[in-house]
Amino acid sequence: MPQPIDTPFRTSEHFGTRLRVRREGFGLTLADLAETTNIGEDFLRAIETLDEAALPAIGYRLGFVRTYAKALGMDGDLAVKAYKADTEMTALPLRDAPHLILTRQWRLPRGFVSALSVAGVFVMIGAWYGTQSEAIATPIPMVDISAQYTAAEPAAPVMQAGLFTLRTTAPSWIEIRDVQGTVEVSRIFVTGETWQGATAAGYSVSVRDAGAVELYDGEALIGTLGAMGQPVSNLTLSRDLPSAERP
Repeated sequence: MPQPIDTPFRTSEHFGTRLRVRREGFGLTLADLAETTNIGEDFLRAIETLDEAALPAIGYRLGFVRTYAKALGMDGDLAVKAYKADTEMTALPLRDAPHLILTRQWRLPRGFVSALSVAGVFVMIGAWYGTQSEAIATPIPMVDISAQYTAAEPAAPVMQAGLFTLRTTAPSWIEIRDVQGTVEVSRIFVTGETWQGATAAGYSVSVRDAGAVELYDGEALIGTLGAMGQPVSNLTLSRDLPSAERP
C-alpha cells in the first residue's frame, strides 16, 4: 500500500499545496477525493491552486475546504483558517507598494500643523497595514496528525455472532454500500479502526488496499480482502470471499 509522505508543513508552501502533498502521499487522485467528498474535481483542483475565481461563493468555498481536509484526516476548522490566511495574503494590494516618503515643508509655516496632521494619519495607516500584513503572513498553526496514519498495534475490535467486522491493519480508503447501493461509509480508515454490519445484510465494499483490511465473521478471522496493494471494487461481503487472503 502507498504510505503517506512524511512531509513537514513549510511556510513557503501555501495551504493548497499542503493538501495536494497529503493527498498524493496517500496515493489518492482528485477523482478518488471527488467520489469520497461529492465535490467536483475542478473545485478540488482550484482549492489546491488557490484559484478563487474557479470556486463558488465564500460560504460554499469554505465548506468545500473543510470537507476536503477532513477526508484526508485533517482538522476542518484549522484547515479553513489556513486557507483564508493564504488567500487573503495573496490579495493584499499594498504589500509590495513603494513606501510613501513625506518631506516637511519648512517654507510653508501656515500649513505646518495641517501637514503634520496629514503625516500622522499616513503613519497610522501605514502602521495598521503593516500589522495586518504581518498577521496574515504569519502561518496559522496546524495540528500535525500524521502520526495516527503510521503503523501501530491494531486495536482489538468487539466481535459478535451474526456480524461481519472489517478491521484495518494499515491506513486505507474504504467505501461501504448497503444492499440498495446507498453509501454508508466513504473515507480513510486509520490503523486498527473497525466497522461492523449484519452478515445477512448484503453489504458490499470497495477498498484502496485490500491487503490492509481484514474480514471477521463473528470472532473468526476469514482473512484479508485481497493482496497487499490490490484495490477491490464492489466486493460483496460473505463467509467465502474468492479474493480473500486466508491466514
